[in-house]
Amino acid sequence: MILQSAANNSTDKPQQYMHKRDQFILDNCRSIYFSGSETTALTASWTLMLLALHPEWQERVRVEIAEVCGDDDDQLRQCLKDMDKLNKLKTLTMVIQESLRLYGPGVILAREALAKMKLGDFTVPEGVHIWTLIPTLHRDPENWGPDANEFKPERFANGVSEACKYPQAYVPFGHGSRSCIGQTFGMVQLKIVLPLILSKFSFSLSSNYQHSPVYKMLLLPEHGIRLLVRRVQ
Repeated sequence: MILQSAANNSTDKPQQYMHKRDQFILDNCRSIYFSGSETTALTASWTLMLLALHPEWQERVRVEIAEVCGDDDDQLRQCLKDMDKLNKLKTLTMVIQESLRLYGPGVILAREALAKMKLGDFTVPEGVHIWTLIPTLHRDPENWGPDANEFKPERFANGVSEACKYPQAYVPFGHGSRSCIGQTFGMVQLKIVLPLILSKFSFSLSSNYQHSPVYKMLLLPEHGIRLLVRRVQ
C-alpha cells in the first residue's frame, strides 16, 4: 500500500519530493522489520535460554505440544495452522509470558505530557518526556512478590490479571491505546516457531555462555546466547 501510494503520487513531482518519498518508504520498511522481526527473534532466543536453564519446563512444553498436536510432523504442521489448537497450548503461553516479563525485548516506555497533569503525588508540566524502565516494572517485588526475579511461568496460570497485584504494570507490548498493534501476530509467531523447534530439539546451556543482557533499543544478549542442541529421540 505504501509503494502503491508513492507511485500514484510521484508523477511530475520535484526531485525534493522524490527524495522524501524514498526516505518515507525506507523508514517504514526499517520500522516493520525492526518491530515485527527482531523483537520476535529476540523473545524466542531468550525463551530458549530460560528453557535451557529449566529443563523441567522445557519437557512440560514438549509434552503439551505432543498432546495437542501429535507426534507426527504432518500433524504438527497442520496443528500450527489451527488457531483453536494454538490456544490450547497453555503451558507454552505461560512460558512465553514469563519470558516476556523477565527478558522482554522492549526496554523503555516513552511518553510526552501533552498537557499539565497529575501523576500520583507529582505534577508533570506540559511537554515533559516521561521514560519508564520496563524491566523495573516487571521485576518489582511489591507487584510480583519476593520471587520476582525467578522464572516461574505458573504465575500466569490464570492469565495476566491474576499473575500480579497490578496487571497494568505488565507491559511487554505497551498498554492502553498505545499498545503494540502487532501483539497478537507476535504471540502467534512464537506459538508456531517454538513448537517447531522444541518438538525436534532439546536445549541446555553451554559452559561458554556469558549472561550479559544489555539495554539498547532492545534487550540484547551482549555475548550472544550459546546453547547446546540435541535432537529429540
